[in-house]
Formats: sequence, C-alpha cells, structure tokens
Amino acid sequence: MRGIVVAPQPAAAELGVEVLESGGSAFDAAIAAGFVQMVADPFMCGLGGWGSATVYQASTGTFEHIGFWPRIGAKMRPDMWVDDVRGFTDLWRFPLFDDHRNLRDYTSIMTPGTVAGFGELHRRYASRPWDELLRPSIELSERGYLVPEYVAEHVRRPMLPEIPHPREKYAYNQAARDLFHGPTGDMMETGHAYRNPDQARSLERIARHGPDEFYTGDLAEEIIADFEANGAFVTREDLAGYRSVVAPPLMSTYRGHQIASSAVPGGGLLTLQILNVLEQFDIGAMDHSGPEHGFVVAAALAWAGVTRGNHLADPAFAHVPVDELLSKEYAAGIARKIKRGELPDRKQLNKPGFTTHISVMDEAGNCVSITHTLTTCAGIVVPGTGFTWNNCVSLMDPIPGRPNSYEPGKARASAISPSVILKDGVPWVVIGAPGGWSISSAVSQAISNLIDFGMSPVEAADAPRFHSEGDPVYCELRVPQKTVAALQAKGMNVQQSLRNYERTFAKVQIAMHGDGRFTGGSDPRKDGGAVGIARV
Repeated sequence: MRGIVVAPQPAAAELGVEVLESGGSAFDAAIAAGFVQMVADPFMCGLGGWGSATVYQASTGTFEHIGFWPRIGAKMRPDMWVDDVRGFTDLWRFPLFDDHRNLRDYTSIMTPGTVAGFGELHRRYASRPWDELLRPSIELSERGYLVPEYVAEHVRRPMLPEIPHPREKYAYNQAARDLFHGPTGDMMETGHAYRNPDQARSLERIARHGPDEFYTGDLAEEIIADFEANGAFVTREDLAGYRSVVAPPLMSTYRGHQIASSAVPGGGLLTLQILNVLEQFDIGAMDHSGPEHGFVVAAALAWAGVTRGNHLADPAFAHVPVDELLSKEYAAGIARKIKRGELPDRKQLNKPGFTTHISVMDEAGNCVSITHTLTTCAGIVVPGTGFTWNNCVSLMDPIPGRPNSYEPGKARASAISPSVILKDGVPWVVIGAPGGWSISSAVSQAISNLIDFGMSPVEAADAPRFHSEGDPVYCELRVPQKTVAALQAKGMNVQQSLRNYERTFAKVQIAMHGDGRFTGGSDPRKDGGAVGIARV
C-alpha cells in the first residue's frame, strides 16, 4: 500500500514503510513504528510512558482521539510534600526538592498509558495481528544497534543547574546502571553497540499475551512487587484499572481547512486557539521574517500561555471551558488586544523538552498522528524488564488547590498536539511534534506556514520559529535583528538563541498528501529525522 511515515527516528520511519509496502494500513504502520521508537530512542519514549493519538478513518469519514494519559498513583496526596518544596526552577518550572523526589526515584512515576493506548489503537483499527506488529521492536532489542548521536547527546547534556544530570539520574537504581552504563561505568556514547535483551523479553510477553500483560499479567506482578518494595505511589489497582480515554478530538477550522487535534488535558486546545487568533490577521500578506508577522505570532503564543496556566488541566478534576476558549469570538477578542499592542502580564511557565512523534498516512486516506513520551524519565528500571519509566510527577503542582495539584487518578496536562488536517473534506496533512511545552507553538506555526505561506512540508518544518507562553519570547538566531529590535521596541522581552536551529524547540513531523503524491518534512532541529514513502 502506498503511504508515508514521518518520525524523528529513521528506524521507525523505515519500519513503518515496510509495513505499508507489505499491505498494512496506516494504523498497522503506526503501531509497529511506535514500538520501534521505544527501542531506538529509549529516553524519549517507552513502555513506561504515555501520550495521545488523533486518528482519521477513511472508510467512515470519522475522527477519534485516544488519550493514554499518565495518572497520579493512589498513594499520593495533595498536601504530602507542600512543606518540603524549596522553590521552582526559573526555566521549566520544576518544583525543587532537596532529594529530587519528583524528578527521579519511584516517587516520580505516574501510572503509564503507552501500552494501553497502542493496544486500544490496535483493537479499534488495525488489520495485522498484535504480535506481528511488535515483532520488529523485539528483534531490534535483541539484535541491538549503534547508538545514534541524538540518543548519546541526551545523556551528555545537563538539563538545568538545579536538576540531576542524566548520567546521575540513569544510575539511580542498580537495574538502571546495569542497563544504561557499560562495564566500565560509562553511559551510552555515539557509535556504541547497544542491546537490550531484557526489554526484548518484556516486549515478547506483551506481544504473546496482549496489552493486559502489562497491567494485570505476570509482568504487572513483577512491576508492582518492585514498586511496593521501593515506595512507589502507583498501586496494583492503579495498573489494573487503567483505561485509555477514547473521545472526539478537539475540532476547529483555519481558513477553510478542518483541523482535529488532541482533547484536553492535551495541547490541542492551545494549538487550535493560536490558529484561531492568527486567522484574525492577513498572515499571508506579511513578510514571514518581518516585525509585523513576528509580533502577531509571538503575541498569539503568549496569550495561549494564559490559557495554559489558567485552564489546561484534567477535565475530570477541573472545569475547562473548551467551547468558550475555542470560539472564534474569544479569538477575535485576543486579536483586538494584539492590535492594541497588549501583551499578557505573565511569566514563562516552561521551556521546551522531550518526547517523540510519528505521522502516518496511507493511500486509502487513513491518518494517524501519535505523540508519546516519558516526560524526562525517572531513571528507574524494574529489574529484568529493560525499560525506564515516566517521571510525570515532576511537572505536577505540589501546592494543593490548583488545577494540576497532586490528586490520585488525575492526568497530567500537556502541550502534545497530534493533529490531522482535511482540505476540501479530504485528508491533507498529518502533523505533530515532540518538544515539551513548545509543541503547541511549533505545530501551530507549521500549520500557518503550510496554509498561509504555501510552504512545502520541508519548508514549513524548517522555517525560523518563535516560542512563548508569556514573558520572555524565545526565537532562533535566524530571526533578523531588525525584527528582534522591533519586537523589543513594542515591549516584548525577546531572548534570541545563539543557534540557527534551536535544539530545545519542538521538532515538527509533517506528512502530506496532495496532487496525487505523498510528501513529508522532518524537523532539522536536533538531529533531524526521516521521511519514509511507500510506493507500492
């Protein structure tokens, strides 16, 4: 089957194409490639992670969203750490504890959803057997691979002065040291041969017994025994009771194009709101690198930061006025403020981060957009399992009574925005990105680049970019100095990167079908990615 797979990991894109060329659908390719991502990029995503998917099924002409969000374990309480918080990081806004309990250790782990989410996608849409689709990831874990630069860089580079260095974090328990550190104690370096037979065995068990093996099977029992012995907040009941949330995605239009994106607590709300604001301006008539365009885009991003800070949360625990925030009237009100030069009085809440994404389309018109992640990783490995876990507690709020405070069962809010765009009622673009809280800003700008400026997927992913959630406004070195100076003259606190391609910005992955052919673009930031096109 003809189609396209776009991902940051070449191995995932290549494998997805093989599935398409062997007759599999976009759904089959996305599942197989997604599990390969967990092996090929073990710090960005994995079995202990979470995410969401936006799906379009061509045969029914319908959209669906599968949210496999992480959830706070039953043993956690809203006020349990409030007296121990010693502040927040200036960037990222991680709560700080002397022992880093929310960033590493078993106490940072929330109930994971990745296996359940991919299982739900398979149950609802796939045509190939589950075990067949997991086989390539099992074989890659057994065979091993040479560590690419994008993996090695993660463990070399410190995040922030207040945050444990990755080399320290991935040595927190003995199983992690055994997995990620070689016989000499050194962590992965570019070109090192890396095999993970323990993960192969875990994947084999999940392949043989189905997704329930992770939540209620023998593998779950091994996980819970280790969790109970080491003070994790996730319980047996948390695992056994975990369910993905299947619901309609958030929907909007942009200049006549229909756009579906992630439901709350995901970042589709932010991405679509930004586009609604941009739609109030004649963006295509502006100079893409000029001051007018820069100001409108940066201001729209900053005002979306207000929505994030005030409203984005698990809708089961907090009221999120989605209809109001996504209305064209609300966007028009924001646009009027921007035209008056008004900016939100709000400090930056967070800066870009981690994660991975895959965009898939097939010739039948099926579309899958999946973003999945480990947050920044707990650095914990349950002995014998071969994979690490999310540390989602790191970005929850230790202060009780706020939208994202600790509460058992609450999902973590996120900027992830796996999206599908229809043009004239026909699937046109599948888009999403890894990159923490910069995801919504990146995806919205890339969509505008495609529609307003008529850019190709490669051009849309490559173009100079802004990121903001208030104050400051970040931009790349490629943004002209005259534009930076003009924005500063309008009252923006602009912080310009010293890199042409800012590596901490989100990495957009775009798949497109138009004029009878598939094209794609994988963001060059960091180490780039791969566009795989199936032509049979």
